[in-house]
Amino acid sequence: MLLLAIPLALGLGSCGRKTGHAGPEAAALPQLAKSTECSACHQAADQVWRGSMHALAHRKVGSLEDAWAFRAKPLDLGNIHWKFTGGESAPRIQWHDDNSKVPPIALAPPMAIGYRPLIQYVLDFGNGRYQVPDAAWDPTKQEWFSMFGSDQRKPQEWGHWTQRGMNWNSQCAACHFTQYRKNYLPETDGYATRWLEQGVGCTQCHGPSQDSRRPNECIVDFKKKYTPQQWMHACATCHSRREELDEKFLIGDNFFDHYSLALPSQPGLYHPDGQQIDEDYNFTSLLLSRMGHKGISCIDCHAPHAATPKGGKPAVETNTLCMQCHASGLRGAIVIDPLAHSFHKPGSAGSRCVDCHMPKSIYMGRDARSDHRFPSPDPVLTKELGTPNACNTCHADKGLDWQIEWTNKWYGPTKKPLARERTRAVAAAYADKPEAMDKLLAAFDLEDNTAWQATLLRLMEPWAEDPRVTQRAEKAAASPDPLARGAAAFLLARVPASGTQWARLSKDPVRSVRLDAGWGALDRLPKDDALLLDLEKVAQHQGDQPAGQMRLARLARHRGEGAAAEAHLHKAADWDQGSAVARQELAVYLAGAGRTREAIPVLAEAAKIAPKDPEIPYLRALALAELGDEAGSEAQLREAIRLNPRFARAYYNLGLLLSSQGHEAAAIISLRNASTLGPADPEPPYALATIYQRLGQSNAAAAAARDALQRNPAHQQAAALLRSIGQ
Repeated sequence: MLLLAIPLALGLGSCGRKTGHAGPEAAALPQLAKSTECSACHQAADQVWRGSMHALAHRKVGSLEDAWAFRAKPLDLGNIHWKFTGGESAPRIQWHDDNSKVPPIALAPPMAIGYRPLIQYVLDFGNGRYQVPDAAWDPTKQEWFSMFGSDQRKPQEWGHWTQRGMNWNSQCAACHFTQYRKNYLPETDGYATRWLEQGVGCTQCHGPSQDSRRPNECIVDFKKKYTPQQWMHACATCHSRREELDEKFLIGDNFFDHYSLALPSQPGLYHPDGQQIDEDYNFTSLLLSRMGHKGISCIDCHAPHAATPKGGKPAVETNTLCMQCHASGLRGAIVIDPLAHSFHKPGSAGSRCVDCHMPKSIYMGRDARSDHRFPSPDPVLTKELGTPNACNTCHADKGLDWQIEWTNKWYGPTKKPLARERTRAVAAAYADKPEAMDKLLAAFDLEDNTAWQATLLRLMEPWAEDPRVTQRAEKAAASPDPLARGAAAFLLARVPASGTQWARLSKDPVRSVRLDAGWGALDRLPKDDALLLDLEKVAQHQGDQPAGQMRLARLARHRGEGAAAEAHLHKAADWDQGSAVARQELAVYLAGAGRTREAIPVLAEAAKIAPKDPEIPYLRALALAELGDEAGSEAQLREAIRLNPRFARAYYNLGLLLSSQGHEAAAIISLRNASTLGPADPEPPYALATIYQRLGQSNAAAAAARDALQRNPAHQQAAALLRSIGQ
């Protein structure tokens, strides 16, 4: 009953008309049909779709559900107060923060996002800009709650609901509309956003209308047949953690021409074994899984019109959905008897495949989402690294040793040794452990899943110039998977000697690979290079966010436009008051422009924001050294080392500073640390060689110089030093 009370609000919404002119990309829009034009001929599909989460992804406000929401109790979160009044006819959201100088906000929401398990309301901030409050409505519990939970962000932070991290135009809307165009207007920092219809309609997935058609012929060209991978790429445009490169994807396109996919190549997004942590959605997880590697795609398990598992809840509860492959070994699946495999009684927790292989995590405060990495529970890794495992969900009271004992009895102690070693390698890289590179190399050599190969390569960035890393990157450069080629481009861009291979990747047929090559080696691109123009388009598309402004700054510096670069960096810093990164970039620019004194207070601001980031005192040390403040520089270098005892470059600079002051013994200790922690860098052993030479220790000097040459055979200074001492 309630479902029928929510209008679908298809067609151009009132807010769409309010935005005025169509924006710069309007002329390039292909012709799409509204879903109302499809329903007459496709009634069965329409009825299934009409009640789906796709159809209800976005709508006008004015339903029965809104009536309940806007007559509900206020939401008080300590110093933050929310009120919701007016019912469905005149809804109004009021916000006030007692601890903030921002005046109270009271606005009427014209639109709503989603239906189950929560509804978010959209507020019009003027100039075409819309923001999404963190206060959301739970229609099941009939209550308001904060999606941030105890993490109540401050109004100056990027992620606060009034700031760009919760901007509807750039962060939310694209995945909730049909033919959405953001149309950012940099001149006014506003938007001329437009769309065809609210909700994910038929032609968002089925493609443009035919240019010409006969009477009674379908609007969409059904003679075009798409592969399972093409359908999956269409799903992935929204069901993935990705960076948007443009808004031009159409069904049949390659996902990687329009998006850059996030991988477990940095801590915080995924656990080292690939299980979800942050709001990662599903595409990366599926690619990392054995099922995805064997070619299983979204539509193998999901009914696209209903946007639910095939066969619905009963098929999941009875394992029928999983058994469509695992009962017979179809498509290379392991044949499984669910009862014998699970060792749990039928109908009990743990007897369903999804209980153990699709554990759920809660996002947005109330939304439980299944992990599509399909992990096998491994309490051994839980004990070693803290990765979650489904056994622990029900049996935490028994302890990990008990879980290990029983999983060994049931499945054997050597379960998935390669996956374990890969997880240990990723964890070592996350923790910056000295054995990380060797583990990553070994894991890469045994890995056949290209998504994992790409992940392992990207984690090798600190050792990009090591010949062993370069060798693996060159191998991946020939991979059929753009993920692996992109990771190779990412690494080879950092190795000047790999120019030929890098140049080939910079002309790769897949756009995200070319962009990885371009951003990684911007200085190699001629100012009229087509790739440089493409980088500019991407940065402009992302220019309403701090990251886009930082990219625009890089491009301006490449063109020699210093004033423009500085303006972009100031804008990035202003737009994200809680980020140290933009301030670090600004400080580096100022120092490079000969304005080191101006860089010092900018770095001081960054240090207040991120007091545990060792890169900031390191940069301050370099700036102070340039200004002649040796004592201040030494103090900052020691602070960087305190924050990161494995900071090789800080040890190196400290060694040089101590040597310049005549403290040779201390300098040698610091440079030895730098040499050990940076095994591919020839500069620390060369610096050691010069000190030993001054001290008259010729054999030690020669050994250190040979070490530098082994790391870089083209190191002319080390070769000259060896010649000067007759070795």
